[in-house]
Amino acid sequence: MSKEFNIKQIDYNAILRQAVAEIRHARAMIAKQVNSAANSVYWNLGKLLFEKHLEEGYGSGVVKQLSVDLKNEFPDMGLSPRNLWDMKRFYERYYQADTKLLRSVAVFPYKLKNIL
Repeated sequence: MSKEFNIKQIDYNAILRQAVAEIRHARAMIAKQVNSAANSVYWNLGKLLFEKHLEEGYGSGVVKQLSVDLKNEFPDMGLSPRNLWDMKRFYERYYQADTKLLRSVAVFPYKLKNIL
């Protein structure tokens, strides 16, 4: 048994616009959260490499193996040795920055390759 609802086109268009706006807002919020989480992962991986005192000559074997193992675990992420070194350089460049800059870096959408 289906009931038909009669609604003016103008009222329906208002409902549709509001629904579309809600979905777009939610998508934007999700994208910001995902970006923030990705930035945190990159920051923390860079910190890990920095704190273990890995350098491109001395630690390259470790980073290469880490890249292989991480790619096996997370094949859809860009975890090449080069990207891991970029994460470390990014951390080195900004870890002693003032808190205002760190907050900006935390929310700034970026690709590590384009910054470093």
